[in-house]
Amino acid sequence: MQVSADQLAARLAAGLAPLYVLHGEETLTKLEAADAIRAAARRAGHDEREHFVVEAQFDWSSLRAATDNLSLFATRRILEITVNTAKPTAEAGAFIAAAANQPLPDTLVIVSLPRLDRAATESAWFAAAVRAGVVVAAPLVEREQLPRWIGARLRASGFDAAGDVVALLAERCEGNLLAARQEIEKLALLIAPAGRAALDRERVLAAVADVARYDVAELSEAFLGGDLARYARVLEGLRSEGEQAPRLCWQLSEDVHALGAVLIARNEGVPLAQALRNARVWGRRQRAMEVALQRIAPTLIGPLLKQCALLDAQGKGQAAGDPWLTLGSLAAIAHGALPCRP
Repeated sequence: MQVSADQLAARLAAGLAPLYVLHGEETLTKLEAADAIRAAARRAGHDEREHFVVEAQFDWSSLRAATDNLSLFATRRILEITVNTAKPTAEAGAFIAAAANQPLPDTLVIVSLPRLDRAATESAWFAAAVRAGVVVAAPLVEREQLPRWIGARLRASGFDAAGDVVALLAERCEGNLLAARQEIEKLALLIAPAGRAALDRERVLAAVADVARYDVAELSEAFLGGDLARYARVLEGLRSEGEQAPRLCWQLSEDVHALGAVLIARNEGVPLAQALRNARVWGRRQRAMEVALQRIAPTLIGPLLKQCALLDAQGKGQAAGDPWLTLGSLAAIAHGALPCRP
């Protein structure tokens, strides 16, 4: 069966399955799910564990030999396979299908996989895992979902936190779920249970580090969506992490070109959905682009492209000025908060 991470505890309480498949991009969710499965397995007498990490060129014959040897002993064991390749290979799929269709004696198998594409989730091996075992999805906890996740974790630790406190924690831990858990655990160590009834901003500011992690796509979304405060925060985060200005310049130039292409297509009567597809805009960037279409004046496309050209030259040392300052002002110019330089 397929369950969410929140449903796993109830499923484990009902009894152990021979096979557990964990898949997705959220590492913390998979780690906690694996911990819960191991704990339940140990309570059931699985007191030995063997772990294989699958990288490129992994020798699957060594794993098959290990599983053959496991069947010779009466001891109950946990066999874990962590697949670190971009996607599971045919051999990985064959192993999972075999573990589902012919469970290993006295062995509980845990397979941790990366994010699966549609072809994988519609494969025969995935169907076998759903039918005979338990499949746990671990999708990324997106920025919009993070406050709810943090609020639930705080309540589980005995805290009563107002919305602004939860928002502050989300801002400081965005993109880094493991760090968010660690910061909540730190608060639980620093604040006695009697003092957790009203967690305030001052205590959080004093105790919690700024451990947010960002990527270029988030800068793009903030730029297009006109969230200037977030744009500045993401830009500074990327700079502190060692990101290079030319790469950011390329992404924002792509955004401006795509915005211009969609505006031209719309003026020619092309439906919005088709115009966005033609400009190769989809997912979260699509939602931000729809906001940009409402907020960024078409007359600014040319000046913005000139700013991007200046930014590119500055990043290559071919023009005077600091590219980071130019980057910092680009969103404000696009959304009318700053005038565009000639």
